[in-house]
Amino acid sequence: MTDAARTGERLLTVGEVARLTGLSVKTLHHYEEQGLAEPAGRTETGYRLYGEEEVARLGFIKRAKLLGLTLEEIRKLVSLAARCNRGEIMPRLEGILEEKLEETERRMGELSAFRENLLYYRERLAEADPVEGCEIKTSFCGCLEAATGGGYAVGDEARDRGTS
Repeated sequence: MTDAARTGERLLTVGEVARLTGLSVKTLHHYEEQGLAEPAGRTETGYRLYGEEEVARLGFIKRAKLLGLTLEEIRKLVSLAARCNRGEIMPRLEGILEEKLEETERRMGELSAFRENLLYYRERLAEADPVEGCEIKTSFCGCLEAATGGGYAVGDEARDRGTS
């Protein structure tokens, strides 16, 4: 008998929890497989049953996903919360969010540079003659060479080598 059953708490089926939380049944099963959440118990026929505590944990996980946390980062926070280390959760979350912000800023810089390169190549392509651009010394299409001029825009070479 589960703690919830002993206290008279109404237990919910996986479908009811899915509707309540907005998570799919597949996601609920995945979180269980990953050790992030588990049902309070099962029926005699093996159906998963969830109590209030499990639904709250799933809400915590869903909010953490909205913040862009990985399942591993969420697992660490869930573990802290489960051990009632509440004073540690917010500082840990703050550190994780700071890392996420730094990574986002870096990726935004890369995307901005990529956008500039695309604009440059689009301009070159617009200026190229559609017929002459395809005429090259080999039989393979020269259209991309017409756009790139056979070279790279600023930052492309480093990105292609994986050094940017």
